[in-house]
Amino acid sequence: MAIYTRKKYFSQKRRWQSWLDVEAALARVLGREGIIPQWAACKIAETSKLEQLDKKALRKEVKRTMAPVHALACELAKASGEAGGWVHWGATTQNIIDAGRLLVLRDVQKDLKHQLALVLNCFAYLADKHAETSMVGRTNRQQALPITFGFKIASWIDEFLRIWDQLEECEERLFELRFGGAIGAFHSLGEAGPDISIRLAEELGLRPARYEGRVQVDVLMEYVSRLGIIGVAAYRVASDLYQMMQSEVGELAEDFGAAVVGSSTMPHKSNPKLVVRLIANANRLRSLGAGAYSLTPPSFEGDSVTNREMQKQLQDTVECAFCVILGLQKVIDSLSVNSNSMTKRLVSSGKETSMENVMMHLAKLIGRGAAHDVLHEAIVKSRTNGKPVDEILLSQPEFRNNIEKETLNHLLDPEKNIGQSVRIARQLAATARERTSQFK
Repeated sequence: MAIYTRKKYFSQKRRWQSWLDVEAALARVLGREGIIPQWAACKIAETSKLEQLDKKALRKEVKRTMAPVHALACELAKASGEAGGWVHWGATTQNIIDAGRLLVLRDVQKDLKHQLALVLNCFAYLADKHAETSMVGRTNRQQALPITFGFKIASWIDEFLRIWDQLEECEERLFELRFGGAIGAFHSLGEAGPDISIRLAEELGLRPARYEGRVQVDVLMEYVSRLGIIGVAAYRVASDLYQMMQSEVGELAEDFGAAVVGSSTMPHKSNPKLVVRLIANANRLRSLGAGAYSLTPPSFEGDSVTNREMQKQLQDTVECAFCVILGLQKVIDSLSVNSNSMTKRLVSSGKETSMENVMMHLAKLIGRGAAHDVLHEAIVKSRTNGKPVDEILLSQPEFRNNIEKETLNHLLDPEKNIGQSVRIARQLAATARERTSQFK
């Protein structure tokens, strides 16, 4: 499993190279459009590689000027020789920073979707494998109706597919190039400016923007908040798993082998480990996503305060998003399903969890409302006097006159009362594999 770190996307070297990639693309476009000499454009593009610059001198210049893009442009100009006078033509600092960040985020997005695809395929495998593994379904943390474990997993697939859609849907807005110069009105490039920006967007594989200003942060806020939704979905999955791992439930476990120790003082314990870490990270990701809306709104036509806050928020959220997705995959890979425990718990509660099935059968004979009242009264009596609910039901005239004991036993069998759980589990598994097939 690949490991993603802040360094991969947000190191100083990666940031500098993304700026150089933009400078190279700008030079190529300006050369083709006749704004700068073609020979100069070729030389600048060839030289726009970090290994061709004096990095020691670059760091010194950044420290001296406190203007990183200016310092980088100066070093690129020196390395480009006679072509140096055409470096950074018509651009401003924030143009380079914003465009470079989009190039990095494009790689982030590609890798995120790849990891989400792996998670969805893990879900699909489990949903198919346990499409017919019966268990108790729960609502409000109380036993409700019989389902299958595959049906439960199908709900996870459904949610993560929507997250996949939301991440893809925001790409059209996120990957827009705004390259209008110092304030967005193409003061340096004049009438050629808008066309240059369109050509540069094409060169970089981005979309041209309607407005070339530099204070629009709504799309970055949207992206951060959507990454936060991954935390919401992952927390729901992890919370279910964590509770199903309780000793009193015992339907799931993390399988690490005999060497892993659960407790330093209680030898019998086998504590969940990965799912606990996942819940903590998912909670942090949720808070980071919500934090996008607390950023300082930018002022006038440019504001470095917001830019700095947003960059830090992006870095933290992207790193946490990868941590959560990879953590989720580790939990699923380590999962041990105790189908016997699931069946045992379902059978022990089968009569009560099958009441809806009995009610709907009786409703055809005496009406739904009346059937509900009859069964509710029988359940209350059973819980009060300890008699089996089926005995109480058969003693009532509504049952004696309409339903035979054999029919009632059949209706109370939880294994025959799982609704469309199997079909839904297999359907969602197939959908997950189909939607993510390009990332295999």
